[in-house]
Amino acid sequence: MFLADLSEELAAVAPRLTSEVIEQAGTCLLDALACAYGGRNMPWAAQARTIAGDGDGATIWASGGQRSGLTDTVFANSVACHALLHEDTHAESRVHPGTVVIPAALAIGERLRSPLLDVLRSIVLGYEAVAQVATVVLTEDFVARGWRASSVFGPFGAAAAAAHLLGLNKTATAHALGMAASSSSGVCQWARDGTTEVFFQNANACRAGLVAALLAQEGATGSASAIEGAIGLRQAFGGAQGDVGEPRIRLDRMAVTATFFKAHPSCALTQEAIDAARQLASQGVDQDAVIAATVHTSGAAARYPGCDNGSALATPISRQMSLQFAVAAALTDGALRPERYTGPLDPGLARLAARTSVVVDPAADRAFPERRDARVTVRFADGGTLSATSRDNVNLTPASIVEKFHTYADPALGDETSAVVRTIRAPESCLDTADFAAHLH
Repeated sequence: MFLADLSEELAAVAPRLTSEVIEQAGTCLLDALACAYGGRNMPWAAQARTIAGDGDGATIWASGGQRSGLTDTVFANSVACHALLHEDTHAESRVHPGTVVIPAALAIGERLRSPLLDVLRSIVLGYEAVAQVATVVLTEDFVARGWRASSVFGPFGAAAAAAHLLGLNKTATAHALGMAASSSSGVCQWARDGTTEVFFQNANACRAGLVAALLAQEGATGSASAIEGAIGLRQAFGGAQGDVGEPRIRLDRMAVTATFFKAHPSCALTQEAIDAARQLASQGVDQDAVIAATVHTSGAAARYPGCDNGSALATPISRQMSLQFAVAAALTDGALRPERYTGPLDPGLARLAARTSVVVDPAADRAFPERRDARVTVRFADGGTLSATSRDNVNLTPASIVEKFHTYADPALGDETSAVVRTIRAPESCLDTADFAAHLH
């Protein structure tokens, strides 16, 4: 059974993780924290903190010192990680693993006073669980049905990370993963309606996966065939049945090493188009002189809910998802500024977005997800055109993520931001994650 096999593989790989993989997990942790501090003032992050109950289970990051019970804490922290859409992405699974795995791992690590190095190991395993389940469930039918990958597959990542830190054996871990399957959920209608439940979907997944692991610790059971069973996840969400094969964990290509870090606070599928548009903006494009623009991208980007939207841009999430808005903003400002998402829509951006179309580029479509390519072409009133293609690896480097963390966290943490970075970069020096979490006020 797939989840039993996955539990075996995760247990086998945990002691063999390389220093490079652990270091990448640290980079993922730093990026998630950067996003949480960057998103702390967004309405949905504040709403999640407001409904958190009293308790002393764990620290709510970027809250001024608020603490709550474990489940409310991971919910609030996950919302903050997701608040700007600036979080990490695993393209093959179409999941933002940092928003679901890291809040669960750090909360359990804080509660148990685990060494930070063990928390980083749990993050690796959580990312892997997400990717392995997605590999066998994600189909074109899955996307067409309107399911959201992060909230369907996210519970498995939170459950696997928590199970490792709780010291669950392979059988109990499989039960946790089986229960996680029953909490998979989340549809993408928000992309059409511009509503805000998108920011809470991953948080629900994070909380559900954590609860699944805690229940398994208490002896609760979950189906080990919850993925491939005749009425399991693969059939219910992906419309497919049959043999799912062996989990394919590879130390040289684990999910945590295949995760990329967004350069821009926008949907992951808009990143390359933004890069191409910024190249054009550097040449001095006058938005009023552009009579048409075209985004050439993969089918995954063109067809994802909310991405091909040049007119319904009244709400923040509609702008954060839209390829047309992203390109219009990048052409106008030379960057994508988060403040463009809130308040009245700029009339110039609205006109330019409305004149922008999205088409599927066959070459980009064939290359996805191994490569994420896009090209933007603009046509001017005088008949001239300009075109730019996204550069390779539109992806923040570890050094850039340190800078991102300072940019987002310095206003809240001041000098403590440097201490957070030093600890993550030397995790063996932190034998108690509760000490580390004390910095995250």
